[in-house]
Amino acid sequence: MSKKKIIIGLILLAYAVIPVTSPENIVHLMTITGIWIIIASGLNLLTGYMGYVSFGHAGFVGIGAYASALLTMRLGLSFWSGALLASLITALFGLLIGLAILRLSGTYFSIGTLILGEILYSLYYNWSPVTGGFMGLNVPGVIFNIPGIIHFEFELIHWYYFVYILVFLIAGGLKLLVESHFGKELIAIRENESLSESLGVNVNLRKSQCLALTCFLAGLGGALLAHFMRHVDPASFAIAASTEFLTIVIIGGLASLVGPFFGAYVLITLSLYLEILGKWRMVVYGLIIVSIMIYARGGIAGILEKLFKTEFRK
Repeated sequence: MSKKKIIIGLILLAYAVIPVTSPENIVHLMTITGIWIIIASGLNLLTGYMGYVSFGHAGFVGIGAYASALLTMRLGLSFWSGALLASLITALFGLLIGLAILRLSGTYFSIGTLILGEILYSLYYNWSPVTGGFMGLNVPGVIFNIPGIIHFEFELIHWYYFVYILVFLIAGGLKLLVESHFGKELIAIRENESLSESLGVNVNLRKSQCLALTCFLAGLGGALLAHFMRHVDPASFAIAASTEFLTIVIIGGLASLVGPFFGAYVLITLSLYLEILGKWRMVVYGLIIVSIMIYARGGIAGILEKLFKTEFRK
């Protein structure tokens, strides 16, 4: 058995025993971090691999959260159907908005997503009859039911295992994707969009597909977050949240499959200690991003590569 497989096995074992060996607050924090990893993994595909920086990603997460909440509360769908449908709705929204916003590039795309994020936040805040306004919505829990066999409501330990099963399945799927022809074309678009098109890459199609997949994972993360917290409100999808998701990707390492893991754990730890700074913590996040972009462009994954002389970006 190779050294890499042994390390992966030990990591999976560590994840498996955390819920039975750690305090409840740690398990709760780890579960939220797992949801952040899912959201950041999608953003990493857009920003890291395709080179399009989004400053309004929390808005897409909000679509998934509110859509799943409303589908279960108003239409009586189960969490399973509601979360999947909410993710697809978010992906469809990304596909449609991409027809306009993907015509922009570089700084203009980033500004466009920033404006879009603000529009979506205002919608969540002001459309009170649907979103509950600033008070938000109380969301039902998750019931796992196989008629005549098993029926129970999700508790913290169930949430933990469910979220991390999704995390590793998504990480595995993204690994296959970025190593495929599709992934290579995204990297080509990032390096030189005009040259890629001249070499036969369908740039508009690939950009639309990438944004739709990014939005799908954002919607899935939003649905998980809403039902796990059993509450959804606009504050969770403000520009500050978009900054945090982008910080995760940059800290962990752009175009690194393990980057969202590193970035999420570092950021969640920083958040605990920087909470006393209030809104000033966003200044600290900004300084961290600038410092990493200047001194360690590969993020934590890049630093570990230099220290251990091994590949941490796959």
